[in-house]
Amino acid sequence: MRRCDESEPWELCLFRRHAEFCLVFSNPVRLRLLFLLGDGERAVTEMAEVLEVPLSTVSQHLRVMRDLGCLQARRDGRTVYYRLANPKFLQAANLVREGIVESLGAQAE
Repeated sequence: MRRCDESEPWELCLFRRHAEFCLVFSNPVRLRLLFLLGDGERAVTEMAEVLEVPLSTVSQHLRVMRDLGCLQARRDGRTVYYRLANPKFLQAANLVREGIVESLGAQAE
């Protein structure tokens, strides 16, 4: 994620970073990873198995999420573990999800 520079107004920088961060929510695999990591830190290989997605695909999505500031990573030998950088990111995704469920329920009536 590009940092704010001194020539950019703070509010504009905030909106830009917010828009960039929302890229996390633009892909179903990344959303699934976000919710999976809501339960706590997990190894990349474990996430690939749980989601039944190729390891290379999971790694690419995790890199995007990490680069956007959504995740933090740590290495233990050859194993890389990821966790949410902030629990509020999952709270935000849950709020959006609740809104969608409510909208779908209203459409069904």
